[in-house]
Amino acid sequence: MLVERLREELQNTVLLMDGAMGTYYNHLHPEAGEAELANLEHPEWIQEIHEKYINAGARMIRTNTFAVNHRLFQTEEIEEVIAAAVKNARRAIENTGCEEAGCAFSNQEDKEKKIIYIAGSIGPVRMEKESLQDELLMEYMDICRALYSQGIRIFMLETFADVELAQMIAGRIKQSYSDVFVQTQFSMNRMGYTLYGQSMEKVIRKVENCSDIDGAGFNCGIGAAHMNKQLSRLTFSKDIILSVLPNAGYEQGLQGRQFLLDNPDYYAQAMEQILLKGANLIGGCCGTTPAHTQALFKMLGGNMQPVQKNIVMETEDKVSTQVGNTFISKLNRGEKVYIVELDSPFNGCGDKFLEGAKLLKENNVDMVTISDSPMARPRAEAFSMGVYIGNETGVRVMPHVCCRDRNLIGLRSAILGAHINGIRDMLIITGDPVGRDDRGSITSVFDMNSIRLMEYVRNMNEELFPDEPFYYGGALNYAGVNIDAIETRMRKKMEAGCSYFLTQPVYSDADITRVRELKERTGAKIILGLMPLVSYKNALFMKNEMPGIDVPDKIVECYKPDMSREEAEETAEDICVVIGEKARDFADGYYFMTPFNRVGLVNRIIDRLRQGLAG
Repeated sequence: MLVERLREELQNTVLLMDGAMGTYYNHLHPEAGEAELANLEHPEWIQEIHEKYINAGARMIRTNTFAVNHRLFQTEEIEEVIAAAVKNARRAIENTGCEEAGCAFSNQEDKEKKIIYIAGSIGPVRMEKESLQDELLMEYMDICRALYSQGIRIFMLETFADVELAQMIAGRIKQSYSDVFVQTQFSMNRMGYTLYGQSMEKVIRKVENCSDIDGAGFNCGIGAAHMNKQLSRLTFSKDIILSVLPNAGYEQGLQGRQFLLDNPDYYAQAMEQILLKGANLIGGCCGTTPAHTQALFKMLGGNMQPVQKNIVMETEDKVSTQVGNTFISKLNRGEKVYIVELDSPFNGCGDKFLEGAKLLKENNVDMVTISDSPMARPRAEAFSMGVYIGNETGVRVMPHVCCRDRNLIGLRSAILGAHINGIRDMLIITGDPVGRDDRGSITSVFDMNSIRLMEYVRNMNEELFPDEPFYYGGALNYAGVNIDAIETRMRKKMEAGCSYFLTQPVYSDADITRVRELKERTGAKIILGLMPLVSYKNALFMKNEMPGIDVPDKIVECYKPDMSREEAEETAEDICVVIGEKARDFADGYYFMTPFNRVGLVNRIIDRLRQGLAG
């Protein structure tokens, strides 16, 4: 069988793969668009590229299917395009006088032919909503089925950033087919991390413990020199099939075009060092050409036996030196916690903001949380303001971090800076979208949603901050018809490391009952949201213009248009205390949204709740 033959060969020989398809295609046909479109429109172009790589010495070629998914093709076209891509690979093998691995040999002459393996290339499938996991896995399996139906038995998952996703896909493949070989390849940056913050070490540890993955490695992202540097730091707990396919250096702009400038000889010299790390499969990614493959073939000088990998030795369990988090400790002890949100300034003056933080510090609140430009209206940056009031008052701070305004580079930079400045708590949210009126001039980023960002921070904790990790909470939008869907999302956040939930403001008995039920279903730490309504106008606004928040008529009727400020605050105080007492049996604490900087009002409510006074 093909898989057994491949395994046996990889034990005895370093197998040379092809180089880049997409960038080389664009070099040959700069105005033709994506390479995958040519499978049907210009099959001779794709066959020619395959032939060049085979003639340069490649023993394994990948189908031109990296981006054959819904982003580029209609669903009904995908199977046809994949069939054409496989046909083009086979035609190239025939045209070069070689034999496809797995084909029956008819005579002695055929046995002397060069044997070529075909691997089905599967790149990342991007979904608009990362919550659509079932649809995502279904599309991957549709691609695999189409490849399998064409006789492909080697599946190459390429340029992945999430090891957990790769494991799930491999698991689905092995559940469906027993006679296949699954190689997973991950894209790293120069520091040795994937897009989602997973290190090379973590990726290897995960795949080594996954029986559904036959081999793993790294492609794209970095050049051969940086790849060699990162691999030098890597150890293996067992001997796995390792593939290494770096880029031909890094993109540089010249006269409006992007080029990768590493020359083939330099590339081959760096790859020679990589071979000493134990690579079983080598080849090239973006920017590489048949000239790079030819240089690698010359460097190999024949059937080179793989080098034994650097195996990690068993060590004693490391004694944890993790620094405790006083807020989390109090929460876990079952003591009520009190969190107060302050909106950072719209303008350049932080005096009122600082004054509010000082008053809250004097009242011994457990945490001051700082919103991250709520409702997509710009305010002073939350991390910066957290550092400001933390340094000035000593109060514990929890900045909000939303996914709307920063790409992944910006998010990582902000989180690193926050840790350096002593911040250890965050509220991770997806964030309000940009308003309709601003969409022509302001763009939302949303590289991630809240769950993905939680997973990313969890990885950062494991890799960078094991002794002083971030603890983070999530938002609980309890309103909605489908409580099962709300529970599912809560559980996903908890799996991603979410330590507690802050709810939207609660006003109705029905919402108290809903939050109580979610607490019972999930066992999560839930901190109940309370927002004092400070006037009749404020109550009407919250009732009519804030979706997802139910303000009952009986609450609004407690206010009068001609009430004084003092009377309205007394009413707000009584209402919040009553709501808080109704939820005392299950709420792990209270989260106050401060209206119009009225910190004194919030402090009075906190004092009464601490004393258990509802009257």
